[in-house]
Amino acid sequence: MRWAALVLCVVVVVACKKKDKEPEPAAMPTTPSTGHSSTKIADQPEPEPGSAHAGGSAVAHAPAAAGEEAERPTHGGNGQPAYRDEGGHVKGPGGPLFMGHSDECTDKIDHCLREGVWFAVGNVQRGHIYRATPVFQFEDKWWSWRGDPETDWQTLYRTKVAESSSDVRAGSPVIWLIEENSSSKWLVSEFDALTTSRWEAGIVESVGGSTIKVDGWDHPISLDTVRVIVQQKKAG
Repeated sequence: MRWAALVLCVVVVVACKKKDKEPEPAAMPTTPSTGHSSTKIADQPEPEPGSAHAGGSAVAHAPAAAGEEAERPTHGGNGQPAYRDEGGHVKGPGGPLFMGHSDECTDKIDHCLREGVWFAVGNVQRGHIYRATPVFQFEDKWWSWRGDPETDWQTLYRTKVAESSSDVRAGSPVIWLIEENSSSKWLVSEFDALTTSRWEAGIVESVGGSTIKVDGWDHPISLDTVRVIVQQKKAG
């Protein structure tokens, strides 16, 4: 019995010592040590489109310069061939027409016409006056400068400004800008010059200095409004 009691005491003492030396468990972290951080960041404003913070390269779009419209050529166009725009509308050679107010469309600036302009006219005969419509060719058809197909013609005339009375011959057809019922001798818009109904055609009766007489027209015609024929085409 004495030996048994002694052994029991030794076991108890050893167990107590082991329990005293057992370290306290480490405190568990309040946030996970791996994975995505749960740290909250204050909301930031969304970057403006096109800014350097929106991703990619920032592209600055400068506003159109003031007076850009006024810097466009007021007549003659830019040399561009006839084309169809994104909407399928036919546009004449030289690009968009200048529709603003310009210098007077005198003979000194080719009456504000463009390269590629022809005049569509009826079957011109002596003693009769015919409306002459400025037209251009595109896709094997003829079009007005409003973008409408022009089919009602018998003759097409390509013209140039009459530089002197020697350019005009009696008995020959001419095109001229009429002044009748007009508040001004000259047009002041390229658009008007290419769409006006003031262009007429007729046969020259006589030439006299700074004016000519057209058979069937009652008034003398100022030479600086006259265009003479350099080429013609017949329908059919």
